[in-house]
Amino acid sequence: MARGPRVCVLLLAGGSGRRAGRSKLFVRAAGRSLLYHACRPFLATREVGGLVVVVPRGRGPAVTEELDDMGARRILAVVRGGATRHESSRAGLAALPPSCRVVLIHDAARPFATPALIRRVIRGATEHGACVPAVRVKDATVRVEASGDLDAYLDRSALRALQTPQGFRREVLESAFAAAPVDDHADDAGLVLAAGGRVHLVEGEETNGKITTAEELREAVARIEARWRKETP
Repeated sequence: MARGPRVCVLLLAGGSGRRAGRSKLFVRAAGRSLLYHACRPFLATREVGGLVVVVPRGRGPAVTEELDDMGARRILAVVRGGATRHESSRAGLAALPPSCRVVLIHDAARPFATPALIRRVIRGATEHGACVPAVRVKDATVRVEASGDLDAYLDRSALRALQTPQGFRREVLESAFAAAPVDDHADDAGLVLAAGGRVHLVEGEETNGKITTAEELREAVARIEARWRKETP
């Protein structure tokens, strides 16, 4: 087997940020982009051997320059993503080194993952083949009719909200992509399920929320800047 990193991360930053009103991952917080902050917990996790960062067209040079000072040897590549999450994941997967055996795929719009969460996903993926962090659903959840009227309440005890990073043994993920050439799944765990695989759940983190709206973006920037002030002497 080739020498090199065994656990690698695909950090997906190819989205347009339409619901936030702008390209949110390149908004600055504490003098750095949100993408930079999303990389930090993975580089703080010793089990992670390298990152492939997937970015929109035209962003590669600027992202490469910004990431150069945060452990450049573990930034394996900065590659251009596609029009969909499926295409971006494929682009990142193609850039992984032969040595990589466990792949984590993370939405860069979740910049608050922790090393503890990352390690849980790595362990789960290694043991089970596919692993996703999830949190319990707190609010009442319902099914809605086509008219918009409430149809039925759903049992919250059987529901979870999924997060990232999602983790996979490489052969499991590659097999799922090979079996599903059409972009018709919400995420990579959905591909594995569609290919007949099983996905193990581990405990997620309530603080690992995804930035979607303009208000969430403002709150994330404030949170990062407050944390940065505490960390900086």
